[in-house]
Amino acid sequence: MGLVEFPNLIVVLVGPENPGNVGFVARALANFGVHELRLVGEDYRQNQYAQMLSVHANEILNEAGIYENLGSALADIDVAWAATARAGGNLSVTRALVPLSELPDPNALAGRIGLVFGRESTGLLNEEMTLCDLAFTIPTSKEYPSLNLSHAVSIVLYHLFSKYAPKSPRKISEIRAATYQEREQVYKFFDNVVDQLSLKEHKIPIAKQVFRNLLGRAYMTGREVATLTGVVRRINELVKGRKKLED
Repeated sequence: MGLVEFPNLIVVLVGPENPGNVGFVARALANFGVHELRLVGEDYRQNQYAQMLSVHANEILNEAGIYENLGSALADIDVAWAATARAGGNLSVTRALVPLSELPDPNALAGRIGLVFGRESTGLLNEEMTLCDLAFTIPTSKEYPSLNLSHAVSIVLYHLFSKYAPKSPRKISEIRAATYQEREQVYKFFDNVVDQLSLKEHKIPIAKQVFRNLLGRAYMTGREVATLTGVVRRINELVKGRKKLED
């Protein structure tokens, strides 16, 4: 195989409802140098419409991974970016969005990156969004913001390709990106800290989600997250010790 522009990008479709869209998406991956597709939910690999519309990208469709839920599809992913058309505004932390134009160069990151797209009818559920490190949106007319699934995937991949596609094979960075498991460890200690603070009950999940949003947009290395984990763990121990003295 020759140059693969984005060998660490993986497109994940959650609950696609139209097999034709799955075929079109496989074709878009081939167009823009991405070669791994994952489907959460129904297996459309042998569907005649998906096969017909994937044209010369049948290999990508045939080799697509099939998963029962998004969590299992992201188990070996280092960073997950979720596409959504529904912004929550400044008061929302679950859908605090990054513009498509601000997504970083995938080839500058050492880990595997999942581009996650939701259902044609309802998109991604909030609980699915929380499994991703950040959410981004495609600028569209306010009169009709909803995009067809295959069009959304094509626009995102075109943007990344036109902005970041290398002219020579990607060189793997010696700096390792933080893994999902490493980020979960620092989240656990931070959650413990928040649970011990005198916050109003409705603000506790907000504080936890804001911290996840910040780390998701930071693209941290394994070394950076290990250092942060140590600091947050020490803060957790100090807060626990102070709570014992107060009690």
